[in-house]
Amino acid sequence: MPEQDKRTNALSIVTRIAALFIMAVLVVLFFAFAKPVGPPAEAQTAATAAQQTVVGKDCQQCHRIIVQSFALDTHGKSAKFLKDSRGAKCEVCHANSDKHAETSTKTTSKGDVGNPGKLGSAEANQSCLQCHAMDRTHFSWRGGKHDRSDMSCLSCHNVHHVKLLGRAWAHLADTPEREAAEIINTKLPEKMLTSFSVEETCLSCHIERRKDFFQRSTHLFRTELRNMKVGCTSCHNPHGGEGGKMLVDLTVNNVCYTCHAEKRGPFLWEHPPVRENCLNCHSPHGSSNPKLLTARVHLLCQQCHIHMLPRHSTTAGKPLDIFSINRGCANCHGQVHGSNHPGGRTFGR
Repeated sequence: MPEQDKRTNALSIVTRIAALFIMAVLVVLFFAFAKPVGPPAEAQTAATAAQQTVVGKDCQQCHRIIVQSFALDTHGKSAKFLKDSRGAKCEVCHANSDKHAETSTKTTSKGDVGNPGKLGSAEANQSCLQCHAMDRTHFSWRGGKHDRSDMSCLSCHNVHHVKLLGRAWAHLADTPEREAAEIINTKLPEKMLTSFSVEETCLSCHIERRKDFFQRSTHLFRTELRNMKVGCTSCHNPHGGEGGKMLVDLTVNNVCYTCHAEKRGPFLWEHPPVRENCLNCHSPHGSSNPKLLTARVHLLCQQCHIHMLPRHSTTAGKPLDIFSINRGCANCHGQVHGSNHPGGRTFGR
């Protein structure tokens, strides 16, 4: 290559490097001195005002414990993150609360403030349903079993837990208010219930079901940490269900199939009582018999197959009745829920 061409190539490379360096310097200077672009001043002002808004700030002088705790529960968080009509504030449930706050002092209460806890069932329910009426799980509340029994939302739920908060706050008097409120909210019942669990709330009325916790076979079992794996609301919707007994589905079998899908079928050989209703043989809450059965296996089968009592085909003519065959029909007829085997007409396989 001629010497002149070499010098030309070297000069071209140096020129390109210099151009790239100048461009990099210009980019750095642009970002260093450019004015940052932010939201409009009006938006910044609105955001600052929203951050400074405190739910129940006019109520704190008298109801400090409730206001501090309210900010950390479900309703209080909705008021923090939802700035439209969906945010729950004091005046949403307590009518005339603004007038009450203006005219009242720590020693004098003036203004008739609406308190759902002191209203009748219909008025208290309306206070809650103005927000919860469109919840999917609350569609069937009106006219449901609990509604017809003149129960209100406050029969099971307690929004503020005034008595509980008062006792807890007394033990945390030396703790900063915000930290104390967080500690209290971790100990409050789930879902704002009147008791510390769903099951305890249900059992306050359905006391006949309390024994089911302690029976030999039960759906209401608890882990070593006393956590419920299957509870009342696994099968029942307390706000009104699709089927009878406030079930979460239209039929008993459909509810059972949500966990016991292997029993759904269809089967080549169907067992009619099983297809009809699982409760023909099982007691869903608890039983003293294995597998939640309503009776021992041989006695349960004989409720329909009483014609098998005097003699059984496997006894080969010996004077033995069905009670003598180990008292267990399922020893031979193990596929009682249905069989897909060509020879499973008697549910033996």
